[in-house]
Amino acid sequence: MRAIIFAGAEIEKYDFCKEYIRKEDIIICCDGGMKHTRALRLTPDYILGDFDSCQKEDLEYYQKKGVPIKTFPTKKDETDMELGLDFAIELGAEDIILFGGIGSRFDHTLANAHLLLRLVKKGIRGRLVDEKNCIELIDKKIILHGKKGDLVSTIPLSMEVTGITLKGFAYPLTDHTLALDDEIVAVSNVMLQQECEISIKSGYLFVIKAKD
Repeated sequence: MRAIIFAGAEIEKYDFCKEYIRKEDIIICCDGGMKHTRALRLTPDYILGDFDSCQKEDLEYYQKKGVPIKTFPTKKDETDMELGLDFAIELGAEDIILFGGIGSRFDHTLANAHLLLRLVKKGIRGRLVDEKNCIELIDKKIILHGKKGDLVSTIPLSMEVTGITLKGFAYPLTDHTLALDDEIVAVSNVMLQQECEISIKSGYLFVIKAKD
């Protein structure tokens, strides 16, 4: 099962969302994320949050539609995005895409990127996506899909990531080690084909497909 989670960071153009959303996906709105589903003319399967950052008319609109709503106190330890992620895990999602989680607040964006670690440790695929970025955290081999010329950066989350091998890129690596406090040698690599391989032996590695 795949879940799509909408949070409240601004989205200017929605075309990239449509590339990911499928009919069978479970759609979860976190608080202000309701503005995005309304813009996309989607009815979420669930809405949750403390509703301190949403428009009242958005909440009333979905209440009238009978969408299940879970309300949490404003004073809580979890962010709304975190609540949505935990709920998707409870539902049994094996693949989770996060929209509206990359915004002008760097602390929120960084926290949302770090939430991907929770998914990796549970064997769940997670991607944090906006118009110009698709951020994924890996602990094993993946096949990255895209097109020739796409920019890809591989940045360690662990203090050290070992055995990094990149195949199908303009700047390949073989059994390389990247560390947080070492040279950054794997930013803005270039895909030479539609499918590229990234594998590691230990650690956690951010794989970021980006465009200017």
